Order: sequence, then structure tokens, then C-alpha cells
Amino acid sequence: MTSTNDPATRKLLERLLRYDQKAWNELVETYSRLLMAIVRGTFARYGFTPGNADVEDMVADVWQNLLANDLKIVRQCLQHGYFLQTLHVLARNRTIDMLRKRKLETVPLDGNEPAVESPPSVVPYAAADVPEARLHQAIETLTPKERTLIALFFLQGKKYKEIAVLTGISMNSIGPTMGRALIKLRQVLQG
Repeated sequence: MTSTNDPATRKLLERLLRYDQKAWNELVETYSRLLMAIVRGTFARYGFTPGNADVEDMVADVWQNLLANDLKIVRQCLQHGYFLQTLHVLARNRTIDMLRKRKLETVPLDGNEPAVESPPSVVPYAAADVPEARLHQAIETLTPKERTLIALFFLQGKKYKEIAVLTGISMNSIGPTMGRALIKLRQVLQG
């Protein structure tokens, strides 16, 4: 753990507060690779492979955050310690912010969803022997959220990661929600 209680780190941050350009260069040289690794790891945890430009942009954002407000974060690190952890949090948060901004399209779950067109004769595997009209009638009994998940997964072939990005629903909630929806469908179709 690198804290600002470490004499070398403390000295470096104190030099930064005196606007020492060599201290800035030393900081960037020392921590840029680490920040790039944190950014790449954060992208990977969300299922994305970033380009070099994206990684460099995120690292530049971290450096910009450190410089903001007359080096406020640097001052806080000197006062409270834990400079390395602060860099980690900044890199992770800037990357997550970028991923959120890049959501090009979301699927609203307020009941006003756009109609999802299904390819002809494509139905969930469990209902292959059910007439299509009856299946559509059963699907109408589901909540808007359940209908959206079923349509994205079974009709559009989206993976959980893609569904999570499109809907904002956590990946851990997608499976259980679809499972409950499939149980409802089975009950309606058998009843």
C-alpha cells in the first residue's frame, strides 16, 4: 500500500504543491502504467476491450482531476494519506463514467417500449410446439421488464452483458428475472 506517509511519496506530492515541473514529470512517469492497467481492467470487468486512445483519455482525465481546483486532491492525499488508492478510485470512476456516456441506446422499461419485431417462426425453445398466436398472448401477460428481457435474449440473441448495457439492469438480475418470466409463461401456456 502506497500511502503519503511514505517519505518519497510525501516529498513528491509536496513538490507538486510547489508547482515543480520535474515532480509532475516524475509522477506521470511513475504512475501512468499503473493507471493504464487499472483502466484496462475496469473496461474488461464490464466486458469491453478498449483501444489505446480510450485508455490514454482515461489516464489523462485522472491527471486532470489531480490538477483541478488548485491541486485539491493532492492536498487531501497529503493530509489524509493513501495516494495510490486515490489514483485507483479516480481511474476506475473515470472509466465507468466513460462507459455510461457511451450508452448509445437504452431500452425504456416504463411500459412504452418500442415494439420488438421477432423473426418469423423464432420462438423460445420451451414453446416450440405452441401456436405463435398463443405464445404472443402469453407474452403479453408478462411485465414490460420481463417482455423486454425475453425479447432481447431469445428473439434478438443478445448476451447478458449486452442486455445489461442496453437496459441498465445488472447482469446478476437478468437470469433470475428471465427465469421467473419463463415460469409465468409455462403456467399460462399449460393452463
